[in-house]
Amino acid sequence: MRALRPGSLDVALAHALTDPLTNALAGARLREAARSAPVLQEFSLAGDETRPDGLLWHGVNVSPLSATGLALGEFGRHLAARSRRASSVVGERAAVEALWQSLAPTWGADVREYRWSQPLLVADDLADLPELPPVPLRPAEPGEETLVFPAAVAMFREEVGIDPLQGDGGRGYRSRVEELIRHRRTYVVIEDGQVQFKADVGALFGPVAQIHGVWVRPEQRGRGLGRAAMAQLARQVQQDHAPQVSLYVNDFNEPARRAYDAAGFRQVGELTTILF
Repeated sequence: MRALRPGSLDVALAHALTDPLTNALAGARLREAARSAPVLQEFSLAGDETRPDGLLWHGVNVSPLSATGLALGEFGRHLAARSRRASSVVGERAAVEALWQSLAPTWGADVREYRWSQPLLVADDLADLPELPPVPLRPAEPGEETLVFPAAVAMFREEVGIDPLQGDGGRGYRSRVEELIRHRRTYVVIEDGQVQFKADVGALFGPVAQIHGVWVRPEQRGRGLGRAAMAQLARQVQQDHAPQVSLYVNDFNEPARRAYDAAGFRQVGELTTILF
């Protein structure tokens, strides 16, 4: 195992792109390393620099990318010998399970929640997407941050289980919301001055646009807005950003899974997230 160097970045990106759907979140961060030396320091590789056995993102998240069993063993031993700084471990389920064998003895006491089964879904064929009633879905515009931010906070509290306003008063999270809006990566349905539906293109990597932060206003749930908006979102994101639109969902979230299925998403894999 060794730190990723600038001269190996292209090889690392090519390695991550062998499975862009599974590696979308960490791969999007890896792509930023080309523009930022500090980001490059968040990545290591195992094996030969010209033909890696696997990559590891060890920044705000810990995430293995297309790693062999030997690489996962190296990553686990390296991380277990150091204090934890990441807020989660996330990645393909089998890889996270293997990595966790090394990490559980030292990191296990800090776990807030295990989400072992998170189906990885994709909508990649416009012809197969169902025709559902149209909704006024569109990219959020600069200047609408004050409308979008409360919806984003509500989503984060509900989905992640912690308050993004803690610590710095929400300045970092607000900056992220503003960034996504600035790059036309937040899509909304706004009616009567309130956000009724929101979703973000949280990660862009190769041919994949991964959707994060899906939220429906509570009083609108169960009325079909989520599934109609998601079908329309898939089409718009395919046109605006990337041909494969993906997301992952907790296996226990049956209403969301039904909505995604009705919107034309199909399962292609399984991820795991361990939250601290």
